[in-house]
Amino acid sequence: MNAGTTGADDVLDLSAAGRRTRENLAGIPLKPYDLLREGAVVFAFVLVVVVVLSIVFKAPDYPTVNAQNVATQQPLAFVQSAAGILANDGEVSAVSGYGPPYDGDTSAAQHFGPINPAAWAKDIFGVTIPINPPQDLIIKPLRRAAVLDPALASALASYEAAPSAQQAAWLAAYRKAFASATVSGGTVMVPPGNYGPVPQLMDGMLSLGRSGLLEGALAADGNSYYPYNFDFTKALLFFAIASPYTDTASHLQQLGNPQWGIVHETGNYPGAWWLDVYQVWYEVPQIANSPNADLIVVTIMTVLFVVLLTLPFIPGLRRIPHGVKVYRLIWRSWYRDYAHEARRPQAIGH
Repeated sequence: MNAGTTGADDVLDLSAAGRRTRENLAGIPLKPYDLLREGAVVFAFVLVVVVVLSIVFKAPDYPTVNAQNVATQQPLAFVQSAAGILANDGEVSAVSGYGPPYDGDTSAAQHFGPINPAAWAKDIFGVTIPINPPQDLIIKPLRRAAVLDPALASALASYEAAPSAQQAAWLAAYRKAFASATVSGGTVMVPPGNYGPVPQLMDGMLSLGRSGLLEGALAADGNSYYPYNFDFTKALLFFAIASPYTDTASHLQQLGNPQWGIVHETGNYPGAWWLDVYQVWYEVPQIANSPNADLIVVTIMTVLFVVLLTLPFIPGLRRIPHGVKVYRLIWRSWYRDYAHEARRPQAIGH
């Protein structure tokens, strides 16, 4: 049932209703209202509109960029990323210096005043996803491939047997010479130098990437006893900072442009516009340029959500609807025709 602008013949029989209901609705005209039918009609209309708009204005669906794509189409970028991760270079590896949940160093964790969720989580739960980039993202996948490749197994054994200082020297020389690297017959060639077994390791990573098995080798590590694996953390971290994914995103309609964000799609298509209230805070220079931008925005949105959630209990704010009287505008026809009749029984009672 719903209040409406109906005549006396439309008034419903309330004899079966409770006493309190009859008292509250005395003098107010009512009419039958089929909520289910209206909901079904609205749902069908919205469904048709959404389907039609999706067909006409749908955004392009680009295929996922994976290690196989990068290793095949950008072998230099792939090898450069792998060498940087093996060297544990923070400019290449997303894990190095990140802090929880990958390691216990909270110095780079985002914080906002006394709010430091990363440090709190580390103190309570510890390091929940411990990752050593050189070992977990390079050495362990190579060990899997080395089972079927004796030459790679020999190179890997030589590298792991060398002192850490020697490993660092090999990697530094290889990465320095990589500026002059070329691709010949699908093989990455660097100028002659003392790189130890590093070139063979990089060739092994490139072959693993081209085979399409790198993501599987990264995801299966440590979980081989499960029939299925749904943790792709390491596979996503492999190119989290390195250039291949960034280059691909930039190629797709300048997605790397600072003016683009979560509310934009490729081309002229809208993205998650409903997140604009979240995205708009990143347009504030003082927030956007802060190393703690994400935590600041989350804190602001949390405060706004709490205010919205507790709005009915905040003195003064909850009286705003009574003051602005927007409801009288919405129900203006009822107030014009029946408000005086609804007041009459109350006046007699007083």
